[in-house]
This record gives sequence, structure tokens and C-alpha cells, in this order.
Amino acid sequence: MSAQIPAIDPKIFSLLTGERGSNQAVSKICIEFGQVLTTFLPDVVESETQLKLGFFYDGFEVGYKTDLIADLDDYMILVDGSLKNWCSDFTIACSSSVIIAMVESLMGGDPSAIVEPEARPASTIELEMAPMVTDKIASVVKSAVNATGNFEPQLGKPYNAAKRPKPADDYVDMPAALIRMKVEFGTLVAQFSVIIPQKTLLKTVVKAPVASTAANKNAAGWAELLQEQIRRSDVRVEARIHLTPLKLGTISKLRTGDVIPFLDNSDVRVQVSANGRDLYTCEFGRAGEQYTVRVKDTAGSEEDLLRDILG
Repeated sequence: MSAQIPAIDPKIFSLLTGERGSNQAVSKICIEFGQVLTTFLPDVVESETQLKLGFFYDGFEVGYKTDLIADLDDYMILVDGSLKNWCSDFTIACSSSVIIAMVESLMGGDPSAIVEPEARPASTIELEMAPMVTDKIASVVKSAVNATGNFEPQLGKPYNAAKRPKPADDYVDMPAALIRMKVEFGTLVAQFSVIIPQKTLLKTVVKAPVASTAANKNAAGWAELLQEQIRRSDVRVEARIHLTPLKLGTISKLRTGDVIPFLDNSDVRVQVSANGRDLYTCEFGRAGEQYTVRVKDTAGSEEDLLRDILG
């Protein structure tokens, strides 16, 4: 009876088939990517936004692609992409704080005074502005790899990491490498990463771009786009009406059907706000079957109002 041949270790098998590389091989290519991104990305971003950001290689990690993405910071913006003749499935992850700070600057904030925003998911407007960075990362990656045909990266819409869909039941995860970069913007220090399957990475010859990718927008264009996105966004608006002051004892005894008068005796004043910011002083009224408010005074200019709503 012939002896049973022991099963080959999956890790060794993936090394033999090129699905996975040695730490030395992966490290070399990640460092080369990091050097290209460090050198060329600042100029590409600045040429479009007039904002000075620093990018620095900050190491790499290896593991399965799904696990590497799951282990990222909770408040990351993700973009899934592909590049014909190079990679069918890479992911860019950028800290939401970078995009939040850049949007604040485009709205008139002083970049030198930018501080780290409170950690939170990106808003709809901020997600729409994320290509200021994510598209540029993809363009530099494209210009640095040996992909034939000069195709452009195909990128999905940016989304918050918490909204990443679960893989299909038949999805087979792949060994990948995460190239980690540090981002400096004013006093803000954050991160972005590019997650690439090791099978793709090991076949990649990284080269320095001949010239940085030409910008197709400028800072004014991004600012105009931001203003347009803001104007098209739905915002929850609330109105406050001052009522006649009541003693605490009276308030505690109010029951269904009790009536509390408005404080104003003639034109009832209403404060209208959005996102907790007072925008208008209004007059309470009625039109047909609907109660309404009529704007009497504003809290500032159009630019001030937009900035207050975003803040």
C-alpha cells in the first residue's frame, strides 16, 4: 500500500504559485512605490488645489486583502479601482480628516491654522470632494507601473469604510500588501494606503514617472465644484419659536390639550437654523393649509451661511 502524500502547506503553495511573495520581495516593491508617491504626489495635488500637502512612505503590511482593509482606522474613505493590463482589484484608503481639512481650506479656511478635525465619517459633500486626493493617488500609481496600453484607472465612487459591502459568499480572498503613507497638511498628520494583491505587486516593475500627470482642474475649479455641491445638498432646517416663560412647577403639570402662548404679541419671531447654526430671523405665518415662516433678517453673507452650515 502506497504511503499517503502529506498536504502541502497553503503558505508554501501560494509562494510557489506566485500568489504571495517573501517579505523581502514585497518590501522592495512597496518601498519603490512609496518613493514615487513621496516624490510626485505633492506636486500633482498642489497643481490642482493650490494646497501644499506632504506625503511620506510609512511602511507596509501583508495579509489577506479583506483583513487589511478591516484593520484600518474606522474613519477611512475607500475607493476601489482597477487598471487594465495591471490590476483588476486595488483599493485606496484615505483618512477622512485629510479631506475634511482640505474642504475647510477651499471654503476659505487658513491651511496653516488647520488642526486635526474631530474623527468622524465623511459627509456626502466631503465624499464628493475625495477625488482631490484619491484620483491623484491613482494617477501617480498608474504612471509608475509597467501597464501596457496607457489606459486610465477605473475608480468607483468614494465611500466611508463603515459602508463597505460584505464580500459575496463565493469570494476568494487574496494575499495583498498595504502600502502605508503619512500625510501632512498644516499641523494635521494623517494616513492613506494603497492595498494591492501580492500577485499583481510581484509582477510590477516600478519606475519613476517621466513627468507628473497633468492637472485637469485648478484650485478655482475645485472651489467652484465644492460650492455647487453645497448648493445642491439637502440640509435639515429647523425653526425655534420663543414661548411665554413658565415656572418649572407649571411645566411639570402640563397635560395634553394645555396651551402655551407665544412670547411675541404681534409678529411672532422665529429663529431658523441648520446643523445647529442660526441662519435667519423669520416671521411666523400661514399660507393656505400650511404654517410658514417669512425671512426678515439674515445672520451673514451667502458665503458666511454656507461656511456655517458646513461647520
